[in-house]
Amino acid sequence: MRNIRKTVFVAFAVLIIPLLLFLNAWQGFRYERLSAEIRNYEYEQKEWFEENKRMLASLSVYSSPARVKKIVDEDSDLKIQKPGQAIILRFVPENEGAKNE
Repeated sequence: MRNIRKTVFVAFAVLIIPLLLFLNAWQGFRYERLSAEIRNYEYEQKEWFEENKRMLASLSVYSSPARVKKIVDEDSDLKIQKPGQAIILRFVPENEGAKNE
């Protein structure tokens, strides 16, 4: 009986140790793959953030009255209209337009 228990224990150890080593290596591989994916997401997030900063900076430049006047002065096709001559366009989202009809 004692030999059978010892044989079963040795057989179990022989089978379980390689399995545990394989699972450890697999977990390490998954960790590295997910780390690389996170680095890619962080890089992409940084790029979006930088692009948003550039867009906000250009928006503030183009929305300043001095910049608008300079563009109007430089472009011969554009001229400043009197208040009664200007046409104001308002864009309403489609779902709000349906409510008002």
